[in-house]
Amino acid sequence: MNEKGKYIEKYKELKAINNGKKPLKKEFLHFCNIHERVLLKLYGKDSYSKLQQDCGDNPNKLQLVRTPITQILDQYGDLVRKHQRLPVTADWIEADFYPRYDGLRKVHNLRWPDMPVKFIELYSDKIEWKDVIEILNEKGNLNESKNIDKNFIELLNKLNTWLPDRKRTVEEGYKIELRKYLSRFFNVEEEVGDSNPDLLINGKYPIELKKDPSQSEYDRLLGQMIRHNKSFGNAIAVVTNISSKDRYKKFQKLFIEIHEKLNMNAELYYK
Repeated sequence: MNEKGKYIEKYKELKAINNGKKPLKKEFLHFCNIHERVLLKLYGKDSYSKLQQDCGDNPNKLQLVRTPITQILDQYGDLVRKHQRLPVTADWIEADFYPRYDGLRKVHNLRWPDMPVKFIELYSDKIEWKDVIEILNEKGNLNESKNIDKNFIELLNKLNTWLPDRKRTVEEGYKIELRKYLSRFFNVEEEVGDSNPDLLINGKYPIELKKDPSQSEYDRLLGQMIRHNKSFGNAIAVVTNISSKDRYKKFQKLFIEIHEKLNMNAELYYK
């Protein structure tokens, strides 16, 4: 029996235990003692919904429609018009727009610094957005957004597609796996340089990795990011296996606010 077949049988077994009621995803993962990443590797996006379909059930999850790029840009333009400046990511989060900030990158492959260029590229002929385009162009904002390190973008894209093979008990396991993965594309060193990052990519891109950080560890991570930025001009944080989404979301908001206030280049990933 292949891997998919094994979990199809597990799903049917749990459904029988539930007297025919469709199991929830969290309930199924607990029953199988696996992390969601196991299903992601088998099925890809919306993995549990696809498993349910393989088992003959309609998915519990509603089939959500991907947010159109025009809706994203309309919302971005509204922020420009409201604040009369280039928006920061905290503006997007505060406005409670969809997709969420993480979704811009993960689902639409849109980085925040690219938004002004994308807006002008698609809306330059729309008279109703003339005032917004003028704001984006003034004071060199557009030129700044074009000044992008392509190697850094390549690294971010590789991190975006990386998923740990399995749930690990110690942080070092995630670090070893991430190093092995990135070594296929880049030169990777460990704990070198003035700020001593967990991983240093091509001698200039520091990565700090944390497994299920406590509040004090999140606080320490912010300090590490600032030190890395001072040494290298950028920093990347990768957080894995979190037990508290609320704590992570609070950290994410603070992470963005602090780095934007200090005008530092930093990226945060949750895996």
